Amino acid sequence: MPTEQEAKPAVVTPSLQQWRSPSTFRGAPGEDPLKWLKEYDRVANFNKWDDMMCLANVYFFLDGTARQWYVNNEDALDSWEAFKNGLSGLFGDRQRYTRRAEEQLKCRAQRSGESTQSYIQSVLDFAKR
Repeated sequence: MPTEQEAKPAVVTPSLQQWRSPSTFRGAPGEDPLKWLKEYDRVANFNKWDDMMCLANVYFFLDGTARQWYVNNEDALDSWEAFKNGLSGLFGDRQRYTRRAEEQLKCRAQRSGESTQSYIQSVLDFAKR
């Protein structure tokens, strides 16, 4: 016969996962929309957002020119894919970002006090661009 302690069911309370927030995209010169979209997708994946939730939440992570573009085109942005294509098409110039990364990579040298691993990761980041 089970004792009183053994007969009690265990109560398990699920822990709530704290949501993450991506950085804000403004559409300023020099901002890379593809890099921002990659970050946004990573956060959305962590938060378990589907495409509909990605589109519903993106407004809150836009500011300045990018937010105004979104407001002006909201009716036409009827899918997450349409939003991503529109944002990268309007604010992205992949060749310019690649050229700038190449120039920065040429000038990049290990700084005084910078660890070797930090330097390597920085160079790899430039190379990915």
